Amino acid sequence: MNFNSVVELLAEGIAGFTRRRVGEYHAPELALAVDRARRDWQQALREFRYIESDLVDYAILKISTAEKYYMTLLSQAKKEGVVAWSIKPNVTTPPLSSNTHP
Repeated sequence: MNFNSVVELLAEGIAGFTRRRVGEYHAPELALAVDRARRDWQQALREFRYIESDLVDYAILKISTAEKYYMTLLSQAKKEGVVAWSIKPNVTTPPLSSNTHP
């Protein structure tokens, strides 16, 4: 089994996992899943900095898959009206106006 076939096998497995997992969440779990997917995507991006040259294709696939999964969950959350932050922050900042210049 060569490197390309391993990458293709991983891609198919991850795509299948994504198809199975999306749609199984309800509001509280969906918000947690979106946050977890975001952290996984960020971790994949951080790992890319330290990847060995022979694993660059794998790292790119991992980043792409994590991003796609995050975006899919985010889209589902938007459709269902799920928000990630149910608690409003204590500190509010005024919106920037277009006529504010230093």
